[in-house]
Amino acid sequence: RVPLEGIDGEAVFNQGPRALYVGGARRAVLGRLGQAPAGRKPPTRGSGALIAGRLDSLPTGAGSLLRTGIVSGASKARLATALGRLATGRVPAGRPDVSSAEWIHGLVGDHEDVAATVAALFRVATYTADLDSLSSDASVPQVVHATSSGVLYLDGGFQQLVDGLADRLQRAGGTLHDHAVVRSVAADGHDGAWTVTCADGHAVTARAVVLAGGGPAVAAGLLDLPSLVDRAGPEVTAACLELAVRGPVPTRFALGIDEPLYLSEHAPPADLGPEGVRVVHVARYGATSIDADRTRLAELATLAGIRPGDVLARRFLGRMVVQAGMPTATGGGLAGRPPVVVDERPGVLLAGDWVGPVGLLADAAVASGESAGALAAAHAAAPARATVGSEA
Repeated sequence: RVPLEGIDGEAVFNQGPRALYVGGARRAVLGRLGQAPAGRKPPTRGSGALIAGRLDSLPTGAGSLLRTGIVSGASKARLATALGRLATGRVPAGRPDVSSAEWIHGLVGDHEDVAATVAALFRVATYTADLDSLSSDASVPQVVHATSSGVLYLDGGFQQLVDGLADRLQRAGGTLHDHAVVRSVAADGHDGAWTVTCADGHAVTARAVVLAGGGPAVAAGLLDLPSLVDRAGPEVTAACLELAVRGPVPTRFALGIDEPLYLSEHAPPADLGPEGVRVVHVARYGATSIDADRTRLAELATLAGIRPGDVLARRFLGRMVVQAGMPTATGGGLAGRPPVVVDERPGVLLAGDWVGPVGLLADAAVASGESAGALAAAHAAAPARATVGSEA
């Protein structure tokens, strides 16, 4: 929550542009936990496409497709067909050994302007600029979810998910030790137990442990398993400019076609600030340098009609890790990521956006978390000689 300059109240900055994919694994898992996130779908009418330094119309329907100049007249039918197939899911399945860029060209053929437009949709749905590396078995379902079911911008930001899950844990009898830095996870030597020791000296001993924070480097260090880092794939980053703005924003959504750029007004539709205050996220998928990204994102905000005098609060995040590991075509796609079960460490399980064969981003984190929780409970309840691998 950030104070606003010159007026009373606060705005919620979400630490980057976050959206809940309606058709993804996260929504289903949260539903099974009794969570119903409150939010709204963003409107698509009047969206802009950034190309060659200017804003054009982003095709979101028949009218905007006719008006847009981002593809040639001869390519418009091919673009309409490609978008329709993505929205209905009637597209070839992605493959773990085929990159997203290769898959896109297989869908649209030699129409480079159509490929560039479809690639922009892949970037915004996956938060990934490097489509030459991202495996298509990971990206295609994500794009289909985004185009067919849409997304929600959440009231109060993603903090409502954290608060809801913490409440569910406590109602189930769990105990939450927040902001406790873990220094070691070590075998206890008794009945296959593990001891988790925190920086303040507090220790917890348990039959099963789920490592769900910090990414593959942290898990690899705690478990002395450096191979986890290589299997997880490279980090996915973004640079983001968060703005609280007085009054309406002329261009509420803009997507870069020839640059991996994004701008979206998240409030409204979501409730993230006082009445009359807009919260806008401007981002570059794939952070480069702080100075260059800061300048380019400010230029896009100006191009969208945001005047410096209307900005009530701002925050620049120069290098956000938006996904701790990217499933790559050379690494075997989703199946190549580290599994939930750590065979070398019976009783230890992994969860995160870099773990398991399901989804990207928070969908992957929640899906692997549900699996890890169920397996941890089963392991803890089983006789000491059993291992999580045999139960799986």
